Amino acid sequence: MKLVDVAIFTFPNDAAVLESILSAEKIEYYLNNTDSAIIVPGSGTTLSVNDRDLDRTVKIIKDAGFENSLLK
Repeated sequence: MKLVDVAIFTFPNDAAVLESILSAEKIEYYLNNTDSAIIVPGSGTTLSVNDRDLDRTVKIIKDAGFENSLLK
């Protein structure tokens, strides 16, 4: 298993939306920097997933309208 950073969210609520979708899709994920994103707005919450779930996660993020959060 190799973790890959997929997206960074400026607003914790955006990350929470994706968290809900990924849980429903049974995709294992990790949200990093969740506390400091609340304390220091704009610091960002990073979403990481297993590399085997990368393509599926990117599609979910795009379908949910968060494509601007994707890391290039």
